Amino acid sequence: MTNERLTAALDKAGVRKISTDLWGIFFEDISHSADGGLASELVQNGAFEYNRADSRDWSSYTAWRKIVPEGSFAAFGVGVDDPVANENPRYAVVEVRDAPASLENVGFDGMVFRAGETYRCSLWARTRGGTDAMPIDIALIGDWGETLARSRVTAETRQWCQLAVDLTVAADGTASYDAADDDGETRGGTDGIARESYACASAADDSAQDAPSGKPNAPDDPANPANPAAPAYSSNLTNPVNPVGPANPPTVARQGMLRFTFTQPGELDLDFISLEPAATTQGLTAHMRPDLVQALAELKPRFMRFPGGCITHGLGMENMYHWDRTIGAVEHRPHNFNTWGYHQSFRIGYYEYLCLCEAIGAKPLPVLPAAVSCQNTSQGPVPIAERDMPTYIDEVLALVEFCNGDADTPWGARRAELGHPEPFGLEYLGIGNEDLIDPVFKDRFQRIFDAVKAAYPEIVVVGTVGPAPEGQDYELGWAYAREAGIPVVDEHSYQSPSWWFHNLHHYDDADRGGPKVYLGEYGSWGTQLINGLSEAAFMSHMELNGDVVSMASYAPLFAKNGHESWNPDLIYFDNERVYRTISYWVQRMFATTTCDVAYPVALDGPATLTRELPENIGLRILGGAHADIRDLSIETADGETIALPDVHYLGNGPVDTTLAASGESYTLRARVTYWEGMWGVQFAMGDVNGPNHNIVSLGRGHSVQVVRDGSGYALAGTEVSMDAVRPGTTWDVRVEVADRGARMRLFIDGELIADGREDPAEPRRTVTVAQDTAAGMTYVRVVNAMPESVQVDLTQVCDGLGLAPERRAHAKAVVLAGDDEYAGRVGQEAPYAPQSVRIDLAGGTYEAPAWSFTVITL
Repeated sequence: MTNERLTAALDKAGVRKISTDLWGIFFEDISHSADGGLASELVQNGAFEYNRADSRDWSSYTAWRKIVPEGSFAAFGVGVDDPVANENPRYAVVEVRDAPASLENVGFDGMVFRAGETYRCSLWARTRGGTDAMPIDIALIGDWGETLARSRVTAETRQWCQLAVDLTVAADGTASYDAADDDGETRGGTDGIARESYACASAADDSAQDAPSGKPNAPDDPANPANPAAPAYSSNLTNPVNPVGPANPPTVARQGMLRFTFTQPGELDLDFISLEPAATTQGLTAHMRPDLVQALAELKPRFMRFPGGCITHGLGMENMYHWDRTIGAVEHRPHNFNTWGYHQSFRIGYYEYLCLCEAIGAKPLPVLPAAVSCQNTSQGPVPIAERDMPTYIDEVLALVEFCNGDADTPWGARRAELGHPEPFGLEYLGIGNEDLIDPVFKDRFQRIFDAVKAAYPEIVVVGTVGPAPEGQDYELGWAYAREAGIPVVDEHSYQSPSWWFHNLHHYDDADRGGPKVYLGEYGSWGTQLINGLSEAAFMSHMELNGDVVSMASYAPLFAKNGHESWNPDLIYFDNERVYRTISYWVQRMFATTTCDVAYPVALDGPATLTRELPENIGLRILGGAHADIRDLSIETADGETIALPDVHYLGNGPVDTTLAASGESYTLRARVTYWEGMWGVQFAMGDVNGPNHNIVSLGRGHSVQVVRDGSGYALAGTEVSMDAVRPGTTWDVRVEVADRGARMRLFIDGELIADGREDPAEPRRTVTVAQDTAAGMTYVRVVNAMPESVQVDLTQVCDGLGLAPERRAHAKAVVLAGDDEYAGRVGQEAPYAPQSVRIDLAGGTYEAPAWSFTVITL
């Protein structure tokens, strides 16, 4: 038993009502979260729309293999004339002179096939030239080239027609033919199979008379619903989420492929090739991976923000996200490049997002651009032109009607046509994301805001205040939000564990009379236990301030292993499995114990950590910018000056210098000429090979930072400007470091730019109390981010709440604890998971394990 003891005292008079929508999730297509992730589509680039805008080496045949055996002749080209959909005009042109020849799709890092599973393959095809009919053998190929399932379709029309076939992998992994007819063939043309709404043209098919080409109906054709054959929606679905069984069927392939083999000479066009597990094609979460949906559902989120994030406003006008282009027939959803360096097919679009929200019980929080593109581009954001603003405002208002309008309104009718006649019940609408708060932004935002207020006063608009919890955008954004009367503003904060622990009281003094806070993106830099504990401590105090913090969502949500655009992430996955991080379990422990009131708690006892900082002095150059560094020197406290060689830095760090000294304080001097690079050049100083040292950052913004336990945060600095620094800009830099790095002062050209001091006492133990009054539940949250367990005396808390002795004696605790605060790795399952235990608080004391987060239910 530990000798350390904390006493918690409840301030019952300080009780406050808090938001019941506090804990939610934020989905953005980052790190391949959508295509190749949440989307159950197995074919990559099935529309042949990949190009250099997505990635420098990509083309229409990326992810496809062209196989022409010796003795065969085949050519695979790209066509754009008379496409299936003008929005996505490219398609494959197959010319086979001497058969056979094949096309293979390798999927997203391979395709996973499971024993006994059925996979639905569909494609659009038409014959060309003198070819009247052309058979296509379709096969699922295993890791070693073996055939796991196969069938045949035949294209026999010169008009585009959709063909579809189911392929089933045998329970023992052997090949099986589809039983469409005696020769395993499914014929397309006048009797082609139509999946979902996509009918094949035919003189005998009255439903296709308005689309004689057999193409899917375009979304803007009022005579042809975008999805007329969609299954009827029922609000009484007992299991709207695709079920996930106790165990998936055995995997028979992890690097599988889809193969199309052409066994006869001929010419053929192909487009929109798709392969999905048949089990994922129905229900509210159709076309989504059940295991990833289940991971979200288990978080019990009160809301879901989507689709971004940076992809919302995009990198320029042509990349801006338009919600109405992502609904209806998938063929008519114009593809685009993704801000994070790959491709967007919009297979999961706004309708699917809204259905997902409904399936997991989350309120939708869609985010639309504030009529300006991302500020994080060369020369800053670009606005929608003045003359185009009325049209854009109509697009914004149309989204509200699509979500909430009756089925007899134009956009409500579109929603009903897609299979959801009842409204989605939209309450929140986000406008903007991390935008530069300048006059142009305010002009565009105000027009949108005024239009939404006038047409839909019941909608709560969520504004934006820049990318960080401080700085110019933050201050200007908050000033504008108060002036304009914006109900909620979206803050973002990615920080080190030390920052979260040091800033537990960040919202204590927030203005209770102004806009509410939505912490829309936050996280601790890392996937270790210490990261989760720092988040738990901060979340406990966000809950205490839930009268002003109305919502919060960790970010990013998903990342596919091997494709991380950002780390850390809440949930990692590959093609087979889902990996829940420690931060995931922390989020779940809060979201499954949502409250409506909270009480301040005072702590007495050892609750802080004080580090012994090293006195080593080294120097390392970091960052992505190009700069010349001259007249570089270190002056120690005893007056010694150590001159260091000049550095011609090309963003190729880290570059170590020869410095090896020691001392309590020192001064760095340098003349820095900045040439190019958005993200700056940095001096790492102090014990640069250890977990605790300092960083000075120069570039679009200047800051002084401390690194603690391997993760850094800014003590002070100037606003990070999204305008590029002019090439040739020269700074005379002086950095004064004291108290082994706990105090830093940065001077540029003799002017004090940043002055920061770290509080040596870092709070590491917290106790908070909140209640779900309707359920009669009291939750005591205890964080112990220290290497020793601690006795927490909760007697005054229980007495203050008037809890009966029997409730104290039969308490339940959910405990997330581990023996290594640095355990937890990117892309892996968390090494620790919460455990439920019974505890007896009749004596008033709970022993919180070392490195633990506990939620006690009374």
